[in-house]
Amino acid sequence: MKVYTDIEPRVYEVSGSELRIHWDMQQVEIPDMDGETQIVWGCDEALCNIYDDRSSLIEKIIGVVYSPSAEIATINNQIDDPEAYAKYQSFRTQAKQLADGWLSKST
Repeated sequence: MKVYTDIEPRVYEVSGSELRIHWDMQQVEIPDMDGETQIVWGCDEALCNIYDDRSSLIEKIIGVVYSPSAEIATINNQIDDPEAYAKYQSFRTQAKQLADGWLSKST
């Protein structure tokens, strides 16, 4: 899910047993309620549990960008659409790195 905040988010944020993993952080301009332009931080966010194992973390991170059916279609259509498949594989690698980053911090 895409989230927006006034302050730069950390990659890993914990509240109780809830773990929020953020990536692709960038400053963006959005209109506020008065129609004025406001600069905020935008990023993708996966909602996880601090006790999730590596596989669950990766699944939840990938699930933010790809629904299960979209993921299967991308894999099955890798010959017909190699660019989409390469993009998926790149994101899958990023998801693994994010999961490993959390697991290395939490042990």
